[in-house]
Amino acid sequence: MTTESFRTALAAGTPQLGTFTLEFATPGIGALTARAGADWILYDLEHTGWSLDAVRASLAVSRREPIASFVRVAGPQKDLVTTALDAGAEGIMMPWVDTAEQAREIVSWMKFPPMGVRGSAFGIAHDLYRGGDAATAQAEANASTVFLPQIETPEAVAAAAEIASVDGVDVLFVGPLDLSTNLDVPGRWDAPELLEALRTVAEAARAAGKAAGIFSPGRELAVAALDMGYTVISAAADVSAYTQGLGGEIRALRER
Repeated sequence: MTTESFRTALAAGTPQLGTFTLEFATPGIGALTARAGADWILYDLEHTGWSLDAVRASLAVSRREPIASFVRVAGPQKDLVTTALDAGAEGIMMPWVDTAEQAREIVSWMKFPPMGVRGSAFGIAHDLYRGGDAATAQAEANASTVFLPQIETPEAVAAAAEIASVDGVDVLFVGPLDLSTNLDVPGRWDAPELLEALRTVAEAARAAGKAAGIFSPGRELAVAALDMGYTVISAAADVSAYTQGLGGEIRALRER
């Protein structure tokens, strides 16, 4: 799954299902995730304490698999964004994006001139060491990188339409635990306040011709999001997939 096919699928309204990696930063995790049928994988540097070096090998492998490879950086710093892209990230997720102005600045960090201010280096990890004509490589990178600003506050929900309208924004991605917490209903996935916010984000994305995405802590919320029009869904994370999968096998053996 390349970002080209990721974008094509979203344009067609085809859900793109993936997962977050927060524990297993192993070289083969992207390949295993692809074998499981996922469309994308995200390496999380926000909540893990990982440095970029911790996921460089994982990116190197997953970039050669039919799966889109994203990185969530820890915060809105230009060097965090550009170094993740140079290491091979095909898309950037940014937590707590509250305004269109913030989104526009982050886009500028992700794009080469004239679209942005990203510094140029080729023949390295991000272009699979190909090098070649600089103008062509810059244009290809500008067209392929994916930006997923996270909607995690009431302010971001209110500004969702403006954020979605920013050129270079591809997916309005909801962090439901932070958003529910900031709506004073932490972890209540069926709370009317949260569901209304989710509908607002979905409508804003749809009106701008963009996608809406969400991290889903469970199947019920994922199904509700799909019904609202969300098309980028994280099927939980590596930690829960491991514990649930292993736990199910152990329970089955003990109950035989």
